[in-house]
Amino acid sequence: MGSSTSKLKRWMSSSADEVEGKENGERAVKRLASPFVYMRRGSMYLDEDGDVAHEFYEEVPPLRRGIKATMRQILTNLTPQGDVRLPFPCLHTDFPIVMYQDSQEDPRISQR
Repeated sequence: MGSSTSKLKRWMSSSADEVEGKENGERAVKRLASPFVYMRRGSMYLDEDGDVAHEFYEEVPPLRRGIKATMRQILTNLTPQGDVRLPFPCLHTDFPIVMYQDSQEDPRISQR
């Protein structure tokens, strides 16, 4: 389960190769990347009924009396969940900035 970048970031990285190949004197526009991730790849699957889960099982009835029923994992007819929108934006792990907040007050300022 890995996080993916926003669609804006993917669009900007795919157009970077096209900018180098421009001819006829067209100006290349430099686009800034967003440090935020708005969507991630879902780790669950959808079955035929529309249920969402990580794994699906079905009960296999015993062939003889006196033997317990077993569970068999379903691996066919499953669809990946796809992209899932995050409830709030997260910072991308490869973003090259150090964030810092000084939460302590300066004692010289508070004495005035």
